[in-house]
Amino acid sequence: MLRQLAIKNLAVIDKLSIDFKSGMTVLTGETGAGKSILLDALGLVLGDRADTNIIRIGAAKTDITAIFSIQNNDYIHRRLQEMELEPDDELFIRRTISQDGRSRAYLNNTPVPVQTLREIGEYLVDIHGQHAHQSLSRPKMQRAILDAAGDYKALLDDVAKTHAAWKHVNQELLHFETMGEDFEARLTLLQYQIDELAQLAIGKTEYATLTAEFKRQSHAQDLMATCQKILTELTETDPAIYSRLSQHQRTIADLCSMDDSLLNISHLLNSAAIQVNEACSELRDYIEQFDMDMTQLTVIENRLDKLHDLARKHKIKPVELPEQLTLLRSQLTQLEGGQEQHEALQKKKVELNAHYIKRAEDLRQKRKDVGRKIALAVTDKMHELGIDGQFDILVESIEDLTPHQYGMDKISFVVSTNRGQPLKPITKIASGGELSRLSLAIQIIDAKDNGAPTMVFDEVDAGVGGGIAETVGRMLRSLAAHRQIFCVTHLAQVASCGHHHLRVAKHTEKDTIFTQVIDLNEQERIDEIARMLAGMKISDESRAHAAQMLE
Repeated sequence: MLRQLAIKNLAVIDKLSIDFKSGMTVLTGETGAGKSILLDALGLVLGDRADTNIIRIGAAKTDITAIFSIQNNDYIHRRLQEMELEPDDELFIRRTISQDGRSRAYLNNTPVPVQTLREIGEYLVDIHGQHAHQSLSRPKMQRAILDAAGDYKALLDDVAKTHAAWKHVNQELLHFETMGEDFEARLTLLQYQIDELAQLAIGKTEYATLTAEFKRQSHAQDLMATCQKILTELTETDPAIYSRLSQHQRTIADLCSMDDSLLNISHLLNSAAIQVNEACSELRDYIEQFDMDMTQLTVIENRLDKLHDLARKHKIKPVELPEQLTLLRSQLTQLEGGQEQHEALQKKKVELNAHYIKRAEDLRQKRKDVGRKIALAVTDKMHELGIDGQFDILVESIEDLTPHQYGMDKISFVVSTNRGQPLKPITKIASGGELSRLSLAIQIIDAKDNGAPTMVFDEVDAGVGGGIAETVGRMLRSLAAHRQIFCVTHLAQVASCGHHHLRVAKHTEKDTIFTQVIDLNEQERIDEIARMLAGMKISDESRAHAAQMLE
């Protein structure tokens, strides 16, 4: 509920701070006193559009602060947590409009976009009348009013949950569809690349083995000639290296008898002779066993050419070809799995759509049943409020078959304000006063804790008087058992029904107009209601009548 409204430099208001209470508060005052400015201030602090014309003459900016009690407002608490603002039992909303056109908004002293004030404002205050917060004409609000009156929350939740699941599946399918031909082309290319690699049956170490064998075969003549030359020099020339090494070893061995310090040299030369002899033996074996096959060389060369060509196509090294085949097979598996997933998603979408349609049809029937009951009750209340017409709620299926979060229904509040006239949408037939009284009738029927905790009725008594005005007052007071009610009124019958009474007045000081709001005590309230009954000249009879009305 609204606890306090502080206004600085708004139109004719210099500085004003008003504390509010629960129950029904009436605002009265002469025409032009500034009652509408208070509603404008409330609208501005809740995100209404503003221009610099509203700033008091001579001031740099308009500054409006509203304090709300949000102890039991779960939506506001959740919204504040989303914005990383620590929720408290009170919410401070501030709005400033400067002469340079800049507008700033704050929640608990934290800057926020003005749009945030609009979003939150819908869950704080509902203004009924010829103002921007008039909500009864909005389709979203009409649906909310109807659903709040029905006992089918589980059905609403199921419809919303099914819609969310359908939307998720549909987004996944759209992802596959955006791939389109690319998906099929990728699948075909992968299969071709895998087949091409698989046909070569490339071993993990094949490239290294083939490369080594190719080098050996392509240099066969050089290998044979060089090895044969070395073997000849080691063993067959005169004198051969091996023979000369053996001779030198024997000579050193003879010298050891004269100087045993040469003994180690003798051992080294002996080992060298043995190593050379073994090398000669292995050279003979290598020469004898060497298989120089030009046909095999051609086969190896062709195989290496294929591996190099394939590696260039995949932009990798030939040695990486076996790993590439494994990678491509993995990608194909994933892609084929995606194709299976696509088919599963299509099946899931059909199932969800069927379930959604069934539950949406059930919801439509529930809405129609509740709509008929509300329409009859509101029509009766309209008659009590002096509107001799009819109210109805139309629940029609929408043409678009795409699932929606709140069902597949178009909900319209229609009304005729005179007997015999055709039913039309309330925005096309109801005047401001009639719309306010119609809204009052609906809220009385659906007086649950399912809407904004604070409601403002402006011009709700326009065009009525006498007994109907008294009925309007009693209905507002009844509604105040569930909400905080503010009513701007010119009728004593309505004003006398309030729990609290504020009088808006203006006065002039040094050619400057000021607006003030006075919280009336019991005697002041009698005088104000007497003024509303008799005009500026208050008599004892009008005071007595006012006191009687208050009793």
